[in-house]
Amino acid sequence: MVIHKKIYNWFDVYEEEIGLFLWTAVLLFLVRSSGILLNNYAETTFLKRYGVEYMPIVNMVNAVVTFFVMGILAGFMTRFSGVLLLSRLFIFCGLSVAGIRAVIPLGIDLIYPLLFMLKSQYEVLLALLFWNLANDLFNTRQSKRLFPLITAGGVIGQILGSFATPFIARWLHLDNLLSIYVGTALAGAWAVQAMGKRYPTLLFKQKKESEKKKRTSVIDEFKTVIPLLKSSILFKLLVVLTFMPNVVITILNYQFNFAVNDQFATESGLIEFFGYFRGVLNIISLVILLFIGKLYDRFGLPVALMFHPFNYILVFLTLLLRFDALSAMYARMSSNIIRTTINLPATAVVTGLFPENYRAMVRPFLRGTVVRIGLFLGSGLILLSHNLFHPRYLSLVALPFVLVWVVTPFILKRNYTNILFGLDFR
Repeated sequence: MVIHKKIYNWFDVYEEEIGLFLWTAVLLFLVRSSGILLNNYAETTFLKRYGVEYMPIVNMVNAVVTFFVMGILAGFMTRFSGVLLLSRLFIFCGLSVAGIRAVIPLGIDLIYPLLFMLKSQYEVLLALLFWNLANDLFNTRQSKRLFPLITAGGVIGQILGSFATPFIARWLHLDNLLSIYVGTALAGAWAVQAMGKRYPTLLFKQKKESEKKKRTSVIDEFKTVIPLLKSSILFKLLVVLTFMPNVVITILNYQFNFAVNDQFATESGLIEFFGYFRGVLNIISLVILLFIGKLYDRFGLPVALMFHPFNYILVFLTLLLRFDALSAMYARMSSNIIRTTINLPATAVVTGLFPENYRAMVRPFLRGTVVRIGLFLGSGLILLSHNLFHPRYLSLVALPFVLVWVVTPFILKRNYTNILFGLDFR
């Protein structure tokens, strides 16, 4: 018991929180482990069976599709419980990928850009519903302590999924990675339903018919958020903190994929690279996550949000001066580690500062509309530059967006006290 208490104190977890904390961490483990398997497969087959030159076009189409998907999801979030939505989304993801696996032998090339878009959609939708559920389960004080540790559960899932990728591809054939994804997605659906039965008083029950709202369109969504955009400094800052990263991450991803696609000539070489590279990346992330709660306590959330944009300045300068696979690996590794260990948990906590009645509107707008506008713009910039200059010079295109991003956490820090006391929502 003494040892257990020391462990609880070290991780800053109270004994009565252990059960719910572990279930939530396991759920994120399944979200991330399934996602990394699908991501490794979809990126490898798209690059080798379709072509890196089509990536900006596919990203732009994906951004447009997500406008409608997020509008539909926002409507569902006002009508159904988080448990029901997340479990059914897991089932849908699993069954749809099973269908794609069944038609791969037919040799239809369009499957690969479709799967490349679907893996992005599923990653965003599952993460959105997971963190929405987590914000309902834990209050702001708890989330500040526990979200980095819960994120560690997801990182462990990514580590195991990453290192398993090359072995599964070698032993069961590359295409059977999709079959493993189906199994992990259905396991995620089971875990959500088990949580609902174990903690029925903490989780939202399905709303009564009289409480259900009509599904909102994208236009209605804009009409709803415009008053909040005018009145809330927190909402303005979160829009910038969501928009700018998604413009620059689109550019960085293209530069990374361009460099490694040239370096690894075969599917087997590329899938092994993705598996081992992401496995090592996530091991480093896991170690750092164990101490991130201390960083939040020491510096505060606004300062924690400054690390990511400052790193992007270094990343793009590095790629500008030396554009090769080694520089691309450094760029992807450093940006992903800071994003996973510091930026995502901090942003989730800051988003949780919104009153409960705002969250169902704010989170889908940020993760859907704002994210996709950023991805659309980033992809458009890549397309415009395609015949003008080498991808290394996209770093110069990205840097102005990073500089705007750098300024935003400073503004958040200046207004943070008023936001915490609720003065931003009056």
